[in-house]
Amino acid sequence: MLKKIQNALIFRLNKSATLKNKLLQLMDLFYQYAPVFVGYFRRNPAYIKHVINSKVIAKPGLFSYGAVFNPGALLANGEILLLANAQKVPWFKAKGKNKDLYMQGNPLLMRLNQKSEEIIDQNIITKIIDLTQDQDYAIEDFRLFQWKDQKMINHSLVIRNKIDGFINQSGSFSALSILDEIEKTFTFCAIPQVDFPLQDFEKNWVYKETENQLLLFYSVSPYKVLTLDHEKSFSFKTIIDQHLSSKMNDPGGFGTRVSFSTNPIDYDENHWLTVIHQIQHRFTGRCYFHWAVLIDKTSFLPMKISSKSIFSGMGARGRVPGIRYISSIVKAENEILFFAGEGDVYVSVTKKKITELQTLFVNL
Repeated sequence: MLKKIQNALIFRLNKSATLKNKLLQLMDLFYQYAPVFVGYFRRNPAYIKHVINSKVIAKPGLFSYGAVFNPGALLANGEILLLANAQKVPWFKAKGKNKDLYMQGNPLLMRLNQKSEEIIDQNIITKIIDLTQDQDYAIEDFRLFQWKDQKMINHSLVIRNKIDGFINQSGSFSALSILDEIEKTFTFCAIPQVDFPLQDFEKNWVYKETENQLLLFYSVSPYKVLTLDHEKSFSFKTIIDQHLSSKMNDPGGFGTRVSFSTNPIDYDENHWLTVIHQIQHRFTGRCYFHWAVLIDKTSFLPMKISSKSIFSGMGARGRVPGIRYISSIVKAENEILFFAGEGDVYVSVTKKKITELQTLFVNL
């Protein structure tokens, strides 16, 4: 009986193009807005807690941009430098008449008061110096670190291609550029070379300078660390390539990839602090979870990890819960400042006492 009803409905739909199109439109609306509706009720308790404990640095509308997110951060001359991704419209609105605006935008440079995190100065960087024009590139996911006397930017270089009238990502590189915060310039430097084959999409490479070495932390699983071998060509050679315990390889038990989130920073005399993340796939979309990790300054190996995630995306601001991405960290006296992109539209900061973090660490 049910089979007959099903066949009759299919026959009716195939016979009426108008009815079929209406049904498809309703299904599209359901899949577009159901995650938003469900997410609204699922995130409320976490959202309230998060709003109380965090501060918005930049939000949609700043300089008429529709999204500002994923900042790199660096302490400089008693201030905090932030370099964030400012896009004309957020990715989920880059459709219809706005489809050509997908991933279009500029770097936004901000100077913050170290104590209040208030913006002192902000500027849009309108030109990337020396960036090759051989393809249509978008730049995103900025992180900052000091190397020699230069402020370096490690970031993604995304290839945009138009396929069947729609702009999509066809690949990405991890790149290095130089920031001049005085002249407000962003100068492309290189796409680093490594001694193993790369994938079509490469991102989340993080860096740390130590004793005249520039280290590249490539991946968590396997744990790969490289050192700069030839400065002129920016080629790196592997010095560590090993598998670690499940505490690092799958900290959330989600069975998904684990990646570096932040450039390592000095934590204490013997360790650097970095953050790693893992995604759990839910009905509402991707949900990011983050863990703090201490890396030994001598062996370059991770020694401790937080016993639980220090941030989840469930309280995130934005269209749906889940997207709260910790992209940079700064140590300010007895606190760590965690800078994040939320909902791919906001920049926020959350503080945690070092004493609080210290109680969470367990040995690997």
